Amino acid sequence: MAKTHQSGKLAVILHADVAGSTELVQRDERLAHDRIQEVFRRFSDTIKRYNGRVHELRGDALLAEFARASDAVIAALAFQLDQADYLVKFDDDILPKVRIGIAMGEIIIADNTLTGAGVVLAQRVEQLAESGGVCITAALHEALPNRLPFDMTNLGEQELKGFDETIRVHRVELRQGESIPDPETRNHQSAQMKTRKRIKATAVLIFIVAVGVLSWSRPWAPKDLPVLEERGEYSLPDKPSIAVLPFSNMSGNPEQEYFSDGMTHIVNHISPWLDTARRS
Repeated sequence: MAKTHQSGKLAVILHADVAGSTELVQRDERLAHDRIQEVFRRFSDTIKRYNGRVHELRGDALLAEFARASDAVIAALAFQLDQADYLVKFDDDILPKVRIGIAMGEIIIADNTLTGAGVVLAQRVEQLAESGGVCITAALHEALPNRLPFDMTNLGEQELKGFDETIRVHRVELRQGESIPDPETRNHQSAQMKTRKRIKATAVLIFIVAVGVLSWSRPWAPKDLPVLEERGEYSLPDKPSIAVLPFSNMSGNPEQEYFSDGMTHIVNHISPWLDTARRS
């Protein structure tokens, strides 16, 4: 039997379920099922917009993973606000209201299934949330930037099933009069990474070129170049010269643009120095 692939890591986990789903199904099984499915479809779209990944959709529950605490909390609040507006249009009592819990902890991914202490903690925290509410652990609270327009209510130390130590839990809400921050797109994150790579590559290449130029020109050594008296110009050097043209990315991989751009940057800034070193 093939071994199950497992990988462990620290992640931000969001767990959500529909409060009172059993009662909703008893009232109208088909309608409740359709509305719950629609709720989680919309929530999944929100999670993806905020750079999260939905791992499981089972019945009346959803499990998602985020890399950043801020993305998870903003996605949760964005959905809850949208869900409140969504439910207003119904004139019956089949109203799927969602509770959300968010925690940070170690997870294990095995056969595309998410398990681990972080998952269990998120489930336990979700059970403390009110219908239409969001609860987070103290670790999430500390990881959130102060600039975010959130109001936090400390619910104190909570004894959670399966955990020996108490966990401090906070209820989080959007501050009155504020709006949900826009998602930071992956393209923007990719551009930031590309810029950092370009800066690092440029710094390394500048160092290499500088060492090469110094070794070749030896500016510390005295040099006397004869001057052509009739034209008032320096004669050509008796050593080989090097001309460097900007590089083009011929790999077909856009991620390598930073390398050719870095070389172009170097050429533009080093050329005057090369000419001075040659004439000195």
